[in-house]
Amino acid sequence: MQRVLSKTYAERDVSDVETHVRDTVRGLGAATPVEEEQLVAKGIFLVRRIARALPPEASLQEALRDHLAEGLSALRADEGPSSGPPAATPTRRAA
Repeated sequence: MQRVLSKTYAERDVSDVETHVRDTVRGLGAATPVEEEQLVAKGIFLVRRIARALPPEASLQEALRDHLAEGLSALRADEGPSSGPPAATPTRRAA
C-alpha cells in the first residue's frame, strides 16, 4: 500500500505513526482497501489528538495501546455501509 503521508511522522515515543495506525487497522479485521486507507488517514489525526491530550511525561505508545483500536472501531461503525433508510421502529397501537 502507498503511504498516506509523504514523510515519516513520529510523535513522542512512536517512531512511525502511520505504520502503527496501519497495523492497528489491519488488526480490526476485514476492510476494503478504500476503507482501510480512510481509517489510516483518520487514525493519524486521532493519534495527534490523543498525543495533544496527554501530559508531556505520558507514553503515547501506552495510550494508543489502550485507545487507538477502540477509536478506529468507533469511526468505522459511524461510517458503516449505508443500506438505505433506517428501519421503522415498531410502535404500540391502542387497542
